[in-house]
Amino acid sequence: MGSLSGSKIKDTYSLLLKLESSAVSSSEQVVEDGAGNNTALKLSTDTVETTGDLKISGTPATAATSDVTALMLSSTGVVVTRNLSTSPIGTTSVTAVSPLSATGSTIEIEDAGNLNQLTSSTTANNDKFLIWDESASEYKYIDSTNLSGYMSSTIVPVNTMFVARLQAATNVPTTALKVPFAEIYGDGTATGSTTAATSCVTFGAASSEIQLVSFTNPRDGFQINSEGLYNVDISIELTSTANIDVTISFVKTSGPTTEIASYRTVKSGTYTASFSKVMEMQGGETYTLDVVATGAGAQLTTNSTVTITNLGSYNTSF
Repeated sequence: MGSLSGSKIKDTYSLLLKLESSAVSSSEQVVEDGAGNNTALKLSTDTVETTGDLKISGTPATAATSDVTALMLSSTGVVVTRNLSTSPIGTTSVTAVSPLSATGSTIEIEDAGNLNQLTSSTTANNDKFLIWDESASEYKYIDSTNLSGYMSSTIVPVNTMFVARLQAATNVPTTALKVPFAEIYGDGTATGSTTAATSCVTFGAASSEIQLVSFTNPRDGFQINSEGLYNVDISIELTSTANIDVTISFVKTSGPTTEIASYRTVKSGTYTASFSKVMEMQGGETYTLDVVATGAGAQLTTNSTVTITNLGSYNTSF
């Protein structure tokens, strides 16, 4: 800025700034130059106002993460401050609408256990499920009717099944024998005495619904852990060197009660006995496959199996 020292008033008065009409007061006055040209500035004893753009030369310092105070314009154009940590923009607080919840500055999906529950009897066909559409990369909804149709046409239910097989050929004695079965290969309790080729096999959740237990021999019993309808298929391959009678029974150990029985008169050679039954089984019940012969010479081969399939729950009202 140039100095006015040594300059004549008549040559420089237009460079001086003054108020438009009187001394500074509580009323805002336009600041003008000596020639009466208005500036964009107004002054009073307690207010500074600009009627034009407010500019800042250079780059202001970056605010610290702890800084929460912001400058804003009130409805009357006055510059005011606001604490954004307690009064965010648009509201004095954040209110989340269910199923969202808000804690401080964290907004998240509410714990489902805190929401009202729909059951199979209260769900309506037009009730909607939130679902992510992978092909469109966006959230959409599907109603109960369409979801049910998709499930029934696309997803094929797999029955849980336990297939037990003998690990070794077993002689049929003249006193009842509870037939022992192989371990489940790779199971955490397996001792390594079986292979993948000779193992019992489970499908679905059968390993938790049906398990091998030991009574007289290792793994000579079946324990049912889930109540339901079960189909029991028994396929026994017999070899014999003599003419004898063989009885094969599937026995519920409480009682005991014979649920299935097959009687065979065999001669020298190989025979297959196959039979099945659909049974209501309760959790905690145990069963064995018992064999007995009228004489020596009969043997069960490792091609013998007992297959137990969970068909689902049954309706006791029928």
